[in-house]
Amino acid sequence: MSKPTTDHEIETAAEALAETLEVNFAPDGLRDAAASVEDLIEAGDEAALDEVVAGTHPADLAALLGVLSHELWPPLLKRLDIARISDLLEELPDHLRDDLAEHLLPQQLSDAVEEMASDDAADVIADLPEDVAQDVIEALPQEDREEVETLLAYPEDTAGGLMQTELVSISEHSTVDEAVGVLRSAEEDVGEIFFVYVVDDDNRLVGVLNLGALLLFKGHRPIRNLMKTKIHMVNPEEDQESVARIFQRYDLVALPVVDGDGTLIGRILHDDVVDVLQEEADEDIMHMAGATAGEPELVYTDQLFRIAGVRLPWLLATLAGLAVPAVLTSGFQVSFPHMKELVPFVLVIGAMGGNVGSQSATIVVRGFATGRVDFQNLGHFLFKELVISSLMGLACGAMSGIVSQLWHGNTMLSLTVAISMFVAIIASAILGVLVPYFFRLVNIDPAIAAGPAVTTIDDIVAIGIYYLVAILLITA
Repeated sequence: MSKPTTDHEIETAAEALAETLEVNFAPDGLRDAAASVEDLIEAGDEAALDEVVAGTHPADLAALLGVLSHELWPPLLKRLDIARISDLLEELPDHLRDDLAEHLLPQQLSDAVEEMASDDAADVIADLPEDVAQDVIEALPQEDREEVETLLAYPEDTAGGLMQTELVSISEHSTVDEAVGVLRSAEEDVGEIFFVYVVDDDNRLVGVLNLGALLLFKGHRPIRNLMKTKIHMVNPEEDQESVARIFQRYDLVALPVVDGDGTLIGRILHDDVVDVLQEEADEDIMHMAGATAGEPELVYTDQLFRIAGVRLPWLLATLAGLAVPAVLTSGFQVSFPHMKELVPFVLVIGAMGGNVGSQSATIVVRGFATGRVDFQNLGHFLFKELVISSLMGLACGAMSGIVSQLWHGNTMLSLTVAISMFVAIIASAILGVLVPYFFRLVNIDPAIAAGPAVTTIDDIVAIGIYYLVAILLITA
């Protein structure tokens, strides 16, 4: 991309940047946008930069900062007021919030956090270095500080870690007019309002009121006659995956959080659940690859030694496991010295077993995450996988047997390869189902089983099956 040199070219570049950010989130589009910003900064056109920053959504600006060199951040950040900095902090991924904090004055950071809803403020503070986070907390007004400290006390992957304390609640003894008055006074502090929560004299949740009811009924109508008493709610200790499933199942936009006594303490909004679904999907995929232990964003940072340290244990465990197939392969050479044609198929059968097992494990892990798979339907799911793997085993076994026959012209070898492939695929599929179930039973994240663990186990089993079949058919 050529560097703009005239006012017209600079203005055109600014317009193109805004359009690129709005419609194109592909890596190439972001790189083009970053190049445009870099050109504008080098050209020193303050007006064009003002126009770009003012017209860019905080989410798009966060994506742009993710690909822009950190040295180029200050010319953009100095054009943001506190409200925009607050929005940007909310949109940035965890590993970039710390970087952004380094470019802000302590007061700017505190003021930006104060602008946020309590749940977002707690999330941002949790991602900051401990000393910086403590300074930010101490700089907050007393009420905001207490709210944030309350939320930080909950694990971040629970309903308490997701909820915000800003909500609208009214007494069950109120009328429609009184409820409208509470709504109007709370609008600035609460932000998005989807429901009015109805509480008793002890602040226990007893009902929920749709905003439409406040428009349709006369002002003197008692709230208790209009509210819905069948309420979906969660405790603050509820796991975030369970919360997400509740939102999905009942198509909710907000969910109240109550303590053990039924006291209303917060609410969870749909936008936070979208983040949970993304986070859980990222975490499961990284676990399947054996790439991270609870830090999905780590692998996209420049912390090379930490990334290597996280990934290396899985590789070492796999390396140790592969010693068994190596021993079995050498066993072929000892047991069948006059039939070396058996050896090339060791890799084929082992690899097919690992692939089939990984497929089955991935399906089970995803089923656990979405609630479609549990211990109640283990028998049904296992039977279904048995039938499917039998069909796949027949196809792959027949094909490998035919290839073996055409290659070596040895019927006994072809029969050995075909039967081994058939049995190995079935066994690997069954193990791919059972291993994640076992991990779930012993309270270990089953996503771990979908990576190197299942692959290595299935390699060993598949090659072991090949060795046993060869002994039974060829040496008999």
